[in-house]
Amino acid sequence: MDVKTEDFRFFREDLCDRCGDCFVACPYLELPREEARREIASLIESGTSRALDVCNTCHTCDVVCPNDADPYELVLEHWWERRQEGLPTTARLVTPSEPCNIWSSLKALMPPEELALLRSWDDFSPCEEICLTGFYTNVVPYILQSQVLAGLPKIAGSEALYGCAGDIYKTGRFDMVEQITRRLEHVFGEMGVKRVICSMSAEGMVLSEILPRRFGADFAFEVVQLDDWLLEKVRSGEIALEKGLGMKVTIHDNCLSKMQDGRLQEVNREIVERTGCSIVEMEHHGDRSMCCGFGAAASHFRVMDIMSSGYRRLKEIEATGADAAVIYCPACLFILSVIKEMANCAIPFYHPVELVEMAAGGHPAHRHEERAWDIMAVISNHLLKYALFPSHRKRFQPAYIPPEIVQLPELPPADRLRLKALAALFHSPVVQNRPVRALTSLGFKAAVAAYDLARKNRLGLSV
Repeated sequence: MDVKTEDFRFFREDLCDRCGDCFVACPYLELPREEARREIASLIESGTSRALDVCNTCHTCDVVCPNDADPYELVLEHWWERRQEGLPTTARLVTPSEPCNIWSSLKALMPPEELALLRSWDDFSPCEEICLTGFYTNVVPYILQSQVLAGLPKIAGSEALYGCAGDIYKTGRFDMVEQITRRLEHVFGEMGVKRVICSMSAEGMVLSEILPRRFGADFAFEVVQLDDWLLEKVRSGEIALEKGLGMKVTIHDNCLSKMQDGRLQEVNREIVERTGCSIVEMEHHGDRSMCCGFGAAASHFRVMDIMSSGYRRLKEIEATGADAAVIYCPACLFILSVIKEMANCAIPFYHPVELVEMAAGGHPAHRHEERAWDIMAVISNHLLKYALFPSHRKRFQPAYIPPEIVQLPELPPADRLRLKALAALFHSPVVQNRPVRALTSLGFKAAVAAYDLARKNRLGLSV
């Protein structure tokens, strides 16, 4: 079927009065009022705007729009037009139908107990209530091993659900989102699901907000966030917190937590406070919160955009003087963990489940730093292939996603060997020593600074 841009027209131009609030509030543009008005007018009238280059998909523009015109969706519409001929090669990392995606790659490096978890979760047999693992929860599956989550229903899910289309939506490939929506309707319908507890709040928002509103999803189940489930158990005393942790923490709010009036942001702040931690906010938080860096790839799929945006967020974390950072989105957690290791930052990161387990007297399987180096091996393998094999640099058309789940491709043997060699190097004393870590940090920060300066001059931005 020939799908056209007008089939997915989500921006409400009839409601937009071109006030410029969207680009004044945007943490990546932060334009003066008159310049912001010109910028949104240019985007509407000619399809040109710096927003198409710097958008991090953080949803702030939609949240602050006084008329609910959805300016973010206008950016996505233009990306949709740009990507009809295919996606940039880096998008292979987050496309499950591509052989060397993040999940197939990490499975070559995961310990046996984590692989066993993932295999047990890949179960779509009939069940009325499930905990949906989530795209990026499967990158850090050890989080769901926590004893405080023992009361969860059957855990189910895999990358075959494409993260409920959250990532694909950010690219503007609305045709793929439509296909994923139909798969979700089919799979959950066959399972007879009545209640879904989402371990990844961003996916919960996609299921409850974006897919029903934009793509007519007909889901016959209630969506519950793991964050809400966890807070309810703490409030009721079913999860008994034995000690206050006494840490000063800062909280990173993910992009889709800004929906539903930021309710999930408050839920996670209450969880943190109930564990005996005090909160110090970053400069950009709540509905002005900045992206972890992952969304920065959506405009051009450049690894340096992720590094630059992620490091900017890390500097805001460090500036608070907090003892630790709490990151309740698994995608944000793994991306910021990579940035943290590249920058040689000592501040520990925690998922709220880990804080609750610690306050309950337990010892969570805290593997974020180790997993960050595994992910760096995955990224390094991608960059090596980009440098060595011209065919890997080409844009690609993702495979059609049928309603039924089909077998995903296996990781090629050559990639498995390279990944294991890279991971062994990155985890070895050759890399894990003070001089090399310090040099890596200097090189990383210098590269980001040079990249930021060049982009600032090219786009004429003050931030």
